[in-house]
Amino acid sequence: MTPIDAVLLFALLFLPLNWLVLRHFDQLGDPAYLRRHGVVIHSQLAIEARGAAIGQYRGHPIAATVTFKGMLYRFDRIQEREALRAGELFLRPGLVYILA
Repeated sequence: MTPIDAVLLFALLFLPLNWLVLRHFDQLGDPAYLRRHGVVIHSQLAIEARGAAIGQYRGHPIAATVTFKGMLYRFDRIQEREALRAGELFLRPGLVYILA
């Protein structure tokens, strides 16, 4: 294999993969994409704003509403697993919010 063949092979494999990864990251920043799919939040720091606390679960406050990427979600239920429907947000330790 010549060096030119190696460069062409690299470009043939890398460019489509790079495009797919960048496209996926663009989708994750799009609120419309997030509304069509459930959102799982692993860090409390990702939440932009919280409403008043309405209770506690496992030592964590339950906010009546939370804001994520400019979208307002209201508390719906407690759920152990991260299985979500469209328009839902899962916040550890098991709080599920739905679009308001």
